[in-house]
Amino acid sequence: MIFLEILVVVMVGFLVYKFILMPNFSTKKVDITQTPREFEELYNKFNELDFLDITISKKRLMLFSIIGLICFMAFLFTFIFTYLNSFNMAFAIIPLIALAITVILFLLEFKKFKVKYSDVIKRFIQLIDPNLTYNNTSYVDEENYYQTACFDNLQLSSLTTKDTISGVTKDNYKFYASNISATSTDENVFNGIFSTVILDKTIPSYTKINTENLEYNTTYALGTTNSLLKYIEMDNADFNKVLHVYSNDRINATEILTSDMLDYLAEFYNKYHVNFQLVFTGNYVYSRFYINQLFTPSFIGNLFNKNNFALCYIIITFILDVIDKLSNNMSNFEE
Repeated sequence: MIFLEILVVVMVGFLVYKFILMPNFSTKKVDITQTPREFEELYNKFNELDFLDITISKKRLMLFSIIGLICFMAFLFTFIFTYLNSFNMAFAIIPLIALAITVILFLLEFKKFKVKYSDVIKRFIQLIDPNLTYNNTSYVDEENYYQTACFDNLQLSSLTTKDTISGVTKDNYKFYASNISATSTDENVFNGIFSTVILDKTIPSYTKINTENLEYNTTYALGTTNSLLKYIEMDNADFNKVLHVYSNDRINATEILTSDMLDYLAEFYNKYHVNFQLVFTGNYVYSRFYINQLFTPSFIGNLFNKNNFALCYIIITFILDVIDKLSNNMSNFEE
């Protein structure tokens, strides 16, 4: 009997830690005053939507949490009381049963809550761009795309996807952006947004852009393609201060990174200080952003974290803008 009670205590403690004490929102903070006016307008429009279903679900989860806490305290009290007074330990079974039922109801409701939360995020994404949608699964060949990008020189052992935004750009290029956790054999190597855009023409080179403070060493900066890449100093002093370009084709790199593209990339980093990498190669544009997790369902506190919605907005619009600028230069590329 005592082993069962200890098991229940451990289980409840884990649930409290997992769902209440560890919401795991992005640790990257954005200065909201720096976000575009368009985001504020979009966020206000988002807040005008009907969130009755998820609000009711949140209240139920709060109620189950309170009831569960009361049952847990009652269980501890009866357990200690019966143990100290040598009473029959069966007295402790009543709050234990109530606690077990409450935990089951909580988990069932939390499953519904996550589905409703995903629906809400989907509505936010479609306010950004109606050609995009959201789900919490990976997309075909995601891990292969990540490895092909050669962001660094670390060997990938596993890749876990938390959320995926997918659709097409205005030029009808396939677009994917997912919240991933990538690990090597002994460490977490990346936790943030990874995106893939599939073009309709081929870029005849490999060009990588790193924010300066991602370059722990030259080998890491160049990645597994390091023997083929050379540092390319761009004709933009402000850009070179914060971003570094590596390519196996100087001419093609300068065709990709026109003056307006350089200005835009430097402005984005200086404004938001989000570390990122961009890779242009073949029919693909890959990118990753070091921001931790964006959308983690949590019924504690504010239902929607404005900082995370701002991060999502600026990253998605940034990728779309980069692709738009690149598309305007496509006539420079040969098949």
